[in-house]
Amino acid sequence: MSKLKSFLKGNVKQIENASLKLERFDEAIILRSLESREGDVISDQSFKNKPGKKGKQERVFDAIKYNRDICVASIVHPDLGDVELQESYGVRGADNLYSVMFSLGEANHILEKVTELSGLDEDINDHIDEVKN
Repeated sequence: MSKLKSFLKGNVKQIENASLKLERFDEAIILRSLESREGDVISDQSFKNKPGKKGKQERVFDAIKYNRDICVASIVHPDLGDVELQESYGVRGADNLYSVMFSLGEANHILEKVTELSGLDEDINDHIDEVKN
């Protein structure tokens, strides 16, 4: 029973937010890791129905939408939902703001940091090799 205690919510180590400094901005952006359930919702919303063979609808995964949405969900600061910030870029909605606020290179840096924070950058095969040894 004592081994179970390390999995109780009060005993789990929290993942710290991370700051990412982008050259064009005076302040760093603050990112948080995503919980599995958040990733599940974003993943589910990243499927689109497209016409397939013989007119049947096929569910197709949109990786670009998925990557953008996990980045938007991970940004703590600045608040992409802030109306004043959205108005300054002439858009409405956090996802639209993200798309115009950050350059392609900046968006890639954000995605790299988010995947690192959320543990998506780890190769499962590395862990399998460790266990085998």
